[in-house]
This record gives sequence, C-alpha cells and structure tokens, in this order.
Amino acid sequence: MNEDRIADRIETELETELQTIAGSMVKFALPEDLSQIKALADAHRKELGFTNRTHLAAAIDKQEVLWVREVGFLQFHNRRDRISTLHLLAIRSEARRQGIGRRLLRSWEEHSRQCGMTVLRLKCPLDLEANGFYARVGFQRVEIEPGRSRPLVVWEKKLMSLQPERSQFVASFSASGRELDRLFQLWQSGGDPRNPFKYVLFSPISCPASTAEYLKRQKEAGNIETVWLDCGAYQVQQGKRTYEELLSYIDRFYRENQWADGYVLPDIVPLSTDDDEIVEYKVRDTIAHCQKFFGQMPNYVRERAIAPVQGRKIHQVERCIETYSKIGITRIGFGSWGTSGPNGSVNLLSASSLSLFKKVCDIARENRMLVHCFGIGGPNSYNRLRKNNLIPDSLDSTTWWKAGGFGSIFFPNTSQIQITVRRGIQTTKAGLEKLKQDTQHSCAFCESIEQLRTSRKHRIAHNLAAWLDTLER
Repeated sequence: MNEDRIADRIETELETELQTIAGSMVKFALPEDLSQIKALADAHRKELGFTNRTHLAAAIDKQEVLWVREVGFLQFHNRRDRISTLHLLAIRSEARRQGIGRRLLRSWEEHSRQCGMTVLRLKCPLDLEANGFYARVGFQRVEIEPGRSRPLVVWEKKLMSLQPERSQFVASFSASGRELDRLFQLWQSGGDPRNPFKYVLFSPISCPASTAEYLKRQKEAGNIETVWLDCGAYQVQQGKRTYEELLSYIDRFYRENQWADGYVLPDIVPLSTDDDEIVEYKVRDTIAHCQKFFGQMPNYVRERAIAPVQGRKIHQVERCIETYSKIGITRIGFGSWGTSGPNGSVNLLSASSLSLFKKVCDIARENRMLVHCFGIGGPNSYNRLRKNNLIPDSLDSTTWWKAGGFGSIFFPNTSQIQITVRRGIQTTKAGLEKLKQDTQHSCAFCESIEQLRTSRKHRIAHNLAAWLDTLER
C-alpha cells in the first residue's frame, strides 16, 4: 500500500514537472534542436509519415516550428491568403495528456493571430484518435478528403481578430527618394533605435519615380519591413486627375511592382459638402470599382489588397465590408472622416464619424478583418480614438511631414505649435523645455530650439519621434 502511494506521488510529481516544462518552455526551435525534433518525428512515423530533415531545417530557419524541449513540437506555415496550416504535431508518448499539445496549439494560435492570420487549418488521418482532440480544442470539421493511403479529416478554426493594445504606425508621405534618404540619414544620426519607417505608405501617382526605386532598395536592404501603395484617390479629389486616369495608372503600376506588401484598391472619396444622395452614389461606385479592379488583378495583389470603406451611414459601411469579405479581402481601410479645408484636405474626427468607425471595427472583427485608419491627423487624433476605445490595427498620418514643412511641431498629447514664430511661452526656450518635461519627451531633434526654428528636417524628425512616443504610451 505504501509502495502504491509512493508510486502515485512520483507519478504526480512527474506530471507536475512536465506541466511546468510545458508552461515555461514553449518557444521557437533553434537549428541546434533539429536532431532532437527529427528523432521525435521519426518516433511518430506511423502517424506523421516520413519527415524530410531538409524541410524541417528550413521550417526552423523561418521560425515555423514551436518546441517544448525533449517533449513535443509543432510545425506550421503561414500562407499569404491568411491561412495558417499545421504540418506536424508530435508529443512524446509518456508526456501525453499533460496539456502540452494544448499549449503548443495555443502558442500557434496566438502567433498566427499576431501575424494577421484568419484561419487555422490542419488535416488528420480519419483513423487516428487525435481527431477527437482537435474537436475538443475548438476546431470544426470541414470535410473528409482522400489522402495518399487513407482518408483525411480537414479541420479549421477561425480566428477572431482582437483589438490590439496599440496601433502600428505607418509613415505616409509624398517625397522624392533624395528627400527620404536625407531624412533616413538624419534619423539614424539621432541614435534612436526605433524605426519609424518600418511601415510606409506612399502614392506612386503623386510621387516621382525615384520614391518607389528608393523604397524598394531600402526594403531589400532590410531597413523597411513593409511598403503599401496608395491608390491616390486624393489626386482625383483635388481635381488633378480624372478617375479614369487614376485607374489606368494604378492598374499598370500595381502589375509592374510585385515587391510591395499592400495595394490600396481604388475608391471615390465622399466629402463633408456632399449631400446624402451623392455619398450613396460614391459608396456604390467605390464598391463596384473595387470589385472589378480586384477581379482583374494578379493573385499577389489580391492577397495583399487593402479595401477602402466609405460611407456616412451604417448600412453603407456594412455593405462595403460584407462585399469585401465575400471576395476574400482581409484588410480594410477606413477614411470617411469629416473633412474641412481646401478640397476637403483636412480630416476631422467628429463624434458622428467616431461612432461610425466603432461600427466599422465591430463588423470587421466579426469578419476577421484587420482595420487600418487612413489619414487621421496628429497624436491628438489618436488619443481621441483611444479615449473612445477605438484602436485600429494600423494607422497612417502625414502630419509629421506636413506640420514640419509648415513650421509646426507637436509633442505627445499636445496640439501643433508654430515654432518658427516667437509667440507665446511655448515658443521660447524655457517654454519648450517645460513642454518637454511635462510630456516626458526628449529626442535628438528637439535639443535645440534654434534647430527647430530653422531646420525643416529636424522638425519632421522630431514629429516622427513624438508620434512613436504617443503610440507607445
């Protein structure tokens, strides 16, 4: 009896130890783990089939293998169509039923969600008990398909897109390659390790050819992670181009530039001065043009498409999102803010547009879509979103560039200050130092008030640093 109790205690302690290992050691496999993972896969050859060592090594290099050392591993692949597929899952036989498989699947799910995946998918031989396990952890059986030697059950789990803690900043601009290079070099000289150019958005129709060439080189060099191409509907809004010219231009440019990571589909932007009938007309045309343009584009554009949502009423934005969801688009962009200024060039976050944007976010989450904000303004605008618990997955702004060009700067949680004119306490050296202290902001580009007054580049770089601070807080 005592021996039985001792054996039970040892078994319990072993289970606890395995659970602890599983809880703290789920991580991406490293190249030195390859031999152990291959041995574990070979031990489960009946369930997994033959595992190619070279393919496994490549998956480890791409961080597509999650690993609990000496206990279990999971190999997956994130596809461009936002589906993450499970290739291999193996748990050491004596470590089963300890929650390790669940933890590996949970880590896979969390990583896939962070990468913007919308669906988890796997296939399991019909005769294996593992099918019951996948059903218990939330997968739905989609179909049974023939395999090489036995039928396979196809399982899927749809991932609801959760609201992020903060938005990804996308630097938007209209500048030449030479101007950008000067700004890049200035930023690097400031010693800030953050990269405000990790994500960038530009409209090729409104920029010189050197812009695309420069950004492509920077992306190839690893200095930029993601480049999105804007359709340039603002050019039509300002009367600089006809809509037909815009469509012809981006059709050609998108086909000639496969290297981009995002392609904004064409839209017709409603203005605050438009009456309800005109807005409805523009919404219908936006949806129709997006569908037609999307259908004519090569697959790489479809996979990376960003569809604009326009409208003044809930049923209009619902129509946009539902249409885009049906054709497989996974990222939408909202830009129907109130507008003011010449040609509606300034976006305003009115109470009605914030309420509409909340509905857009809710519908998009239901359809497992990522949400982008087009041109929301400066840090104050982002703070308004946060106060209303509206945090998009990403947002773009040109205020850092435009404000700096017109002699203005801003700090986290502040409005713009016309620093080139000595007017008010904030435009004095003492006032600027107090503002820096109050906002807890300091960067290499605002150390000297004289530089801010005289150097456009320093104002722009400072505004970039202030934007990053705003998002991080």
